[in-house]
Amino acid sequence: PREQLILSTYPALSISSALSPIPMQNGTIAPEANMKNPPMASVYGGGDDDGDEGFNEFQNTLKDDNGTVNAVNKGTPDDDIEDNKKYPAIVDEAVLSTPSGDDSVVKGATAPSSDPSSSSPFPQHPPSFFTDDRGNLKAVNMVVRNPCLIFTLIIGLCILISFLLQMTVFRAAAAEGTIPITVPVNEFDLGDLRSIQYDSFRLAKDEVQKMKGALADGQKNVQKQSELAAIAYWVFEADRDNTDKGVFGTADSIGGMKDAYDIFLNSPDFKNYCVLDYQTPVADGETRKCRAPLSPLTMYYASEWDEAKAGDVIEQLKDPAKVELFNSLSTCVIQKQFCEIKPDSATPEEELWTLQLGLDIRNITAKWDMEGPLVPNFGQVTEFASYMKELDLFTGTVDFGFDNGFSTSNPVSHFSRGIVFWGGPLADLGNETSKEDAEKKDEGEGDQRKDFIKANYLDKMNKQSEKGTHDEINSYYFMTTLIGDVILDIVTKDALLAIFSFAFVVIWLRVNTQSWFLALVGFFEIAISIPIAWFIFTVVFQIKYFASLNTLALFIVAAIGADDIFIFMDAYKQSQYHPEILVDLETRMSWVYRRTGTAMAITSATTCAAFLCTLITPLASLQSFGIFAAFVILIDYLLVMTLFCTAVVIYHNRYENNACLGCCCPCGLVDPSNTEEARLALEGDEEVKRDRISEFFKVKVAGFIMVPLHRLILGVLFLSWLAIAIWQMSLIEATKESEQFLDENHPLQKSVTLLNTHFPTADDDLGLKVHFVAGGDEIDR
Repeated sequence: PREQLILSTYPALSISSALSPIPMQNGTIAPEANMKNPPMASVYGGGDDDGDEGFNEFQNTLKDDNGTVNAVNKGTPDDDIEDNKKYPAIVDEAVLSTPSGDDSVVKGATAPSSDPSSSSPFPQHPPSFFTDDRGNLKAVNMVVRNPCLIFTLIIGLCILISFLLQMTVFRAAAAEGTIPITVPVNEFDLGDLRSIQYDSFRLAKDEVQKMKGALADGQKNVQKQSELAAIAYWVFEADRDNTDKGVFGTADSIGGMKDAYDIFLNSPDFKNYCVLDYQTPVADGETRKCRAPLSPLTMYYASEWDEAKAGDVIEQLKDPAKVELFNSLSTCVIQKQFCEIKPDSATPEEELWTLQLGLDIRNITAKWDMEGPLVPNFGQVTEFASYMKELDLFTGTVDFGFDNGFSTSNPVSHFSRGIVFWGGPLADLGNETSKEDAEKKDEGEGDQRKDFIKANYLDKMNKQSEKGTHDEINSYYFMTTLIGDVILDIVTKDALLAIFSFAFVVIWLRVNTQSWFLALVGFFEIAISIPIAWFIFTVVFQIKYFASLNTLALFIVAAIGADDIFIFMDAYKQSQYHPEILVDLETRMSWVYRRTGTAMAITSATTCAAFLCTLITPLASLQSFGIFAAFVILIDYLLVMTLFCTAVVIYHNRYENNACLGCCCPCGLVDPSNTEEARLALEGDEEVKRDRISEFFKVKVAGFIMVPLHRLILGVLFLSWLAIAIWQMSLIEATKESEQFLDENHPLQKSVTLLNTHFPTADDDLGLKVHFVAGGDEIDR
């Protein structure tokens, strides 16, 4: 171990060394050189003769036979160990100059180096544009000298930017009748040719519709409840004990589904809100009926069912050759279309048979109105529907209400669905009604319709959806009118959980900083980084696509921002154990700023770079999220190094070790300051103990890692984990199903999942809509 030479000032003794940035004063011992047992117990700072004699006596005791001064320590070995633990600063170099000018060189010591950093345990910083003559940061000096002013200016700037965001983004969106968050209508590769062509068509179509709307404004009469305004979806699932029969296997299961529709159909007030049937002629004085639901129950509850005719159709279609013949001739013979593709080999008899079979089927389906009792032979109805799916001309009349597995070979449907139609406007609109008035009226009617459904039907719908209401089926629903309220309720509950998480962050900040003032300032800088980054993202960089995914950046910055605050506060707390930087607050905060600024700058830069990697994806929403998250992390780092640093200075000057329960009172300056108290504590006789966490990592964790075998084990474990992660990453596949935003057992999510997985989609349609666009330029990304 290196000997520690403790030097005490004396009038006739000049000390020339660069041991630390702390100047040594007459009659005092430098904090880093203080010991419990100084080697010059009889030497005291002063100008009396006793002091001179004491110095000469001390010098003589240090000389050996050759006249060379030896560095000695009269303390006990135990004292040396304790002092080295307590004070990390070790004096390696010193020069003692006697009054006569003869230098007595301490044995084992060298002359002081011209490089200030060569003898100090902490690096010295030469004066520059950013540092003063003492090596302190000029910016930190300004903060220390004017903390309240700078704190107020930073807070004001943050609020000003948030106000500008409100004026330039939110108000502009409100004026256009939109929201500042981009609705993800379609997610696809922006650079793909099909994407460009589709968006070009969609935007051109929107422009044409706007022009048509402007031309037709005030020239159209709209009849009462003639247009579709909302829908109510019912989705049914066979109970586990009824999977062999399906939802149409028993009268009870069919009746259970009918109960769901009867909630509306049996209500006398429903006719005031349904879509009225204007296609069926009515006599004078008669009221129009509501349009029948789109449901397979219309055939099971047909007002008339010709069992003989239905049986005859089934028998004819049991022959696959006749099914193929009907499909090849029906479009020309019955619909009078595509006759150019009719087989030339078709005979008049075959065409007549096709026409007659089509008429028979239409006579049967014409009575599907859901106004009769349950057909006694409902098994025949199910079989008839299975053969209808084989006919291209009539498959659309039945395939909507049966699942993907339903066919002639498997006439069992485990799932079913149906739609109840809600109409508008609720009163006739004359041609004198402007477009703006019609939109306002439609919005008001939407609220009226929603209130009517909630007051008259919602409780019954919830009862119908309860598990156990029917033994053989499970029912689920969702409505376009109520979907907003359902989602709002879910968002409200999630927001409460988010508030809880943010409250936890504030409390944990309070525990770590031991100050409510710092905790609240820390959370403020975390939260305010969102609107500032939003302003830079949208206004400064003019990025118009603000994805809804960007809102999740709040949770990311809550974690990263709190971590930065912990790093800054930990460095601030650690600074009180280094006497060489406790000269004043400027020196102390410069050390803290340098120690944390570099570390947090590196971690923040790597985090920003990770988010910016999303720019390689062609999906606009992910690109938007990556850029915005990078801005948020950057702003949070800047606020920690400015706003929170200033708050720490205010905390040091006014509240540290002085405020009750960490609150912001009393507001007077703390005297003596925490820096002075920390220096005095290190100069005292009692050993200063570090916090438990620091001791744990310094002793336990560091001691464990320093063992070579332990490092080898940790390296093997890390490489094993990395190999497993790479293997799992190689198994990632493209998304095959729609993302579930709700819990899988939530009624709304359950209905959406069943609709997406168990029923035919547009990919299964025989017909496909193709768009041909002329006269439009491609969209400019």
